Amino acid sequence: MPDPVTPGPCPTTGCPPPTEIDCIVVEKVYASCVQTITASGTFTVVGCTSPVTCAVNLAASTCTVGAVTPTGTDSINNVTFVVSAVLDLTCGLGTPTVTETIVATPTIALYNPTGTTPSCAILSASCTCVVTGLSTVACTVTLCLLAQTTATVQLLVPSYGFCEPAPCQTGPLLPCPPSPLFPPQQA
Repeated sequence: MPDPVTPGPCPTTGCPPPTEIDCIVVEKVYASCVQTITASGTFTVVGCTSPVTCAVNLAASTCTVGAVTPTGTDSINNVTFVVSAVLDLTCGLGTPTVTETIVATPTIALYNPTGTTPSCAILSASCTCVVTGLSTVACTVTLCLLAQTTATVQLLVPSYGFCEPAPCQTGPLLPCPPSPLFPPQQA
């Protein structure tokens, strides 16, 4: 099967000068970091018995910008995010699932010059819950957050022209997308 994109004439021998210089519009990342946070919550769940299983619903969970305050250092701001982790709790064996939310407000110092926009995403999560009393469930959630600042910019890049895709394969279908999607990075 041919490569879906021809990478150009220089994967092992070094690249000749580009054939053109292009101006492209891209979303540039000015600052990016990951941070693990932990938050807890106590909920009233009538008739809840052990064991309690917990799962974080990443599709329903959110991470938004709450406030941006200067740190006193030029273009470095404290960005407070509002993280809402939606938990699906199942009490006892066969009991219907209950949905609860734990809210956390971590503050992260980010390079945030004028014209950039801070944002965050929840990359992964785990949670544990225990019955602590009559109808009381205590849960702890651990979240891996990606915080970043970005801006749409015009970027001048050397180029060899357009990427030419290979013809689509006929015959038996292969997994799409393949796994792993990208090659491993150097550690």
